[in-house]
Amino acid sequence: MSTSKINARFAYNNYIDAATFQTTASKTGYPNTNLLSGIRSKLWKPENLFEVQEKNCKVYINGTEYTIPQGSYSSAALITAFNAISGIGATLSQGDTGFSISFATSKTLNLSNQTNAAWELFGFLSQADKTGLAIAADEYRANSGAWLKIDLGLPQFVDFAALLTTSGDAFLSNTATIRLQGNNLDLWNESLPVDLELDVSDEGAFFAGEVTQPCRFWRLLIEDKTNDDLQIAVAYIGSAVICTNTNVATGFTRSREDTSVKLVSENGTFYIDRRPKVLSLSSISVQLLRADELLEMEQLFYDLGIEKPFFLCIDPKKQVSTKLSQMTHYVSATNPLQLQHVLRDYYNLSIELREVI
Repeated sequence: MSTSKINARFAYNNYIDAATFQTTASKTGYPNTNLLSGIRSKLWKPENLFEVQEKNCKVYINGTEYTIPQGSYSSAALITAFNAISGIGATLSQGDTGFSISFATSKTLNLSNQTNAAWELFGFLSQADKTGLAIAADEYRANSGAWLKIDLGLPQFVDFAALLTTSGDAFLSNTATIRLQGNNLDLWNESLPVDLELDVSDEGAFFAGEVTQPCRFWRLLIEDKTNDDLQIAVAYIGSAVICTNTNVATGFTRSREDTSVKLVSENGTFYIDRRPKVLSLSSISVQLLRADELLEMEQLFYDLGIEKPFFLCIDPKKQVSTKLSQMTHYVSATNPLQLQHVLRDYYNLSIELREVI
């Protein structure tokens, strides 16, 4: 048995399926219920909204403080709310390159005043004051981020979280900052007991760290503010089966299987019915399971069968891999468990898995 990979995680207890579940408003035709599907062909697409809260509602112009009413806005509604602020004497607009603020006569944006400021919301990244008739933001903004959250009713631990897009496609938020956050109140403007970053790559976003604080409310915050086409197929916030010994032994086989059907005509011409290419994991072995651990693993696969998908995180502490996506897969079993008695109450377990599409 390999002892370098500590406690592989078989994650199937997805709190999103059972808890009170909410998200940022969804685009028409892409509801958040698609996140609960066991397949990866359905998408959730959040609306591009700007969340104005207590911590980002202030604008400072010529040394005067102005307040944007708190709320959730489309870009057009945000512009309307900004321009309606009494006495502001400024016009907010948005073009292809981002927001800009213009004046009838030259004025100064006090970007150095960051107290609960809305500057970052609009894309003003500099903290040096700027003066002029029209001042453009430093970076385009499509939204202020998206989120999905759950209410568990009572504090519980989370030890695995993931976001995936459709099978075979790159994760479009591969440069985003995605955070797992937990609190015992449905408040997100304050310092949080749990605020941890996911590993993000072309394959998806994953968390398999250690959380020492149970929380009632959990959420995934997707900060991808320049992306106007956020899309997620699978979301997971929950717990995993972590037996005392669930180290996957070295030597398993990873292969890409082309499920296309090839037919040959009488004259030798090939006809291809193109189907997805999927990842298969074979010769997955967990060695020297004690009797109680064996029962846990048997119960897991009894509950899941071959139809229910789950996440397998082979190396959660990244002790032999460079990133979680390299050793984390959304899979289902393709064959019955193979259990080999070794001695006394110890068994070796072998499983065959295939990526869910």
